[in-house]
Amino acid sequence: MRLLTRAFGAPQTNCYLLQTPQGELIIDPGIGATQWVLQNTQNPLAILVTHGHYDHIWSLAELKASLGVAIYCPKDDLFMLESDCFDTGLTPCVPDVLIEGDKTEKTINLSGITIRYHHFPGHTPGCSIIEIDGMIFSGDFVFYRSIGRYDFPYSNPKDMKDSLIRFSHLASEVNKVIYPGHGQETSLFSEQKNANFWIHRL
Repeated sequence: MRLLTRAFGAPQTNCYLLQTPQGELIIDPGIGATQWVLQNTQNPLAILVTHGHYDHIWSLAELKASLGVAIYCPKDDLFMLESDCFDTGLTPCVPDVLIEGDKTEKTINLSGITIRYHHFPGHTPGCSIIEIDGMIFSGDFVFYRSIGRYDFPYSNPKDMKDSLIRFSHLASEVNKVIYPGHGQETSLFSEQKNANFWIHRL
């Protein structure tokens, strides 16, 4: 597997393109990501969404029209894709597959690739991290030495605290690399330790 990364738009939102032998997985295509994705895609498999904030889903409608692949989205953030609820100028887009929340792990098998959605609400109702082949794409749940904001509309500090507690106990024998929605990569063990700092302040 080969991972391509590029930050887009004023929020500098990381879009990830995971190139596998079976084809490409596109994760969180933000503002202006369309051409870059198209230039680096030969056999697209799916578009995966970590959560519904506009800067992570801006290019969904364009890519859906160009590539015709299925969009996977957390069910609890569906309303953010179907309408421009933050009045940003977003073109609404209806996803093809909704990932149920309920604060558990959901496993998808796509062309032989195992994709795990872990539901960690708080930043948004459907906020999730996506795990593929030992790589974690954390969206805006956790960053390098930080966490996602929980004071936005539709955010919930109580849910964020509960999610951080569950995240801090996420079992793993390997210190997996975390690829966040903004900024530099980090690691699972580091951010599990860092989560305790925030848990005691929420």
